[in-house]
Amino acid sequence: MLIAVPTGVKILNWIGTLWGGSIRFRTPLYFALGFIAMFTMGGLSGVMHASPPVDLQQTDSYFVVAHFHYVLFGGSIFGLFGGIYYWWPKINGKLLDERLGLWHFWLMMIGFNVTFFPQHYLGLIGMPRRIYTYAPDLGWNFWNLISTIGAFLIAVSLLFFIVNVIRTMRSGKIAGNDPWDARTLEWAIPSPPPVYNFARVPHVHDRDDYWLQKHGDGHGGAPAPRPAPVTAAEIAAIHMPSPSFWPLLLALAMAVMISGLMISMYQVIVGGLLTLYLMYKFAMELHRPAEGHGH
Repeated sequence: MLIAVPTGVKILNWIGTLWGGSIRFRTPLYFALGFIAMFTMGGLSGVMHASPPVDLQQTDSYFVVAHFHYVLFGGSIFGLFGGIYYWWPKINGKLLDERLGLWHFWLMMIGFNVTFFPQHYLGLIGMPRRIYTYAPDLGWNFWNLISTIGAFLIAVSLLFFIVNVIRTMRSGKIAGNDPWDARTLEWAIPSPPPVYNFARVPHVHDRDDYWLQKHGDGHGGAPAPRPAPVTAAEIAAIHMPSPSFWPLLLALAMAVMISGLMISMYQVIVGGLLTLYLMYKFAMELHRPAEGHGH
């Protein structure tokens, strides 16, 4: 119940974001809906393990492998790809191809279910987890073959994604600032964004301020006031820190220190001293003006 009740609430919240909306079925939404469906299926197959007799039969079987892959793959990979397709135009200024994106989604959705759904049955007929081979006469061959075919389908779907990325980087459709007609302020700045993000701190009058700037409140109210255009003087006055190699060296020193916990206490001490030194250098680094712009 500690897991099932909050999970049920958040699933209803996700579905509730669709309620009453003007839904446009684009690739990010397909992946988002796929995430909800697969994650919910994985959660339902986990709730049944609250019953001790069921849990006793299914523990350490392929049923559990199927269950947590529906949660982990369905609950992360689908969500991650939904985010990638949504944010790609803001990051790179170009839209990923919609047709290739849908091929990617449907092949991954079919391949995912063909891979992991048969494993529920394999677990119920006795196949244990954490084995790499088995005798040929145990009744598991056919469904493992089906599962393998599904895994290859997932791999093929990723090839569509890679082709999509390469094609988009070379000759993708220019996205513009706001390709999704979004409601949040990050879509008000150019794509890809300048290094300083917002040239001027935005004044927010409402939760959906950017949407109100474009469309009003939908009830006849006036649109929210649009900010005045940013001037060249404002952009010139923006201070950005110079590039620095200290953060990278600091990260490496921390890796040396932490990995020393598994190797040697001397490594921990050396890595710790390096970490402290580089933290000091990073913190005390002064701004280095670009040539010709010194004061």
